[in-house]
Parts: sequence; C-alpha cells; structure tokens
Amino acid sequence: MKEKITRSSGNVFTDLSFPPEEAAILTMHADLIAQLRLVVEKRNWTQVEAAKVLGISQSRVST
Repeated sequence: MKEKITRSSGNVFTDLSFPPEEAAILTMHADLIAQLRLVVEKRNWTQVEAAKVLGISQSRVST
C-alpha cells in the first residue's frame, strides 16, 4: 500500500485541525518557549536558576 503524503501548511497546529485563532496562539507559545530555552542554554542556567529568574517552579522549567 502506498503512503499518502500531505504537504504541511507550515503550521503544525493548523495541520492538526486546530481553529486558526488557537493555532496562532499555540504557535506563538511554542516560539516563545523555544526562544526561552535558547536563553537558558546560552546563560548556562540550571533549572533551579531559570525557575528563580522566571518566578516559576523548577518543575515548570523542566516541562
């Protein structure tokens, strides 16, 4: 059986059938988290240090 390949719209959340408004919010959230991860890595912060700076629990940093 031949696999069907569907071209992406460029937004995984749209491709997963989220409504456009929700897909946009989820995309912004994912982009923000990715940028935040880069900052944490660049500054060589531990999860505990990042949590303290961000004012959140360490468990939130790890997810």
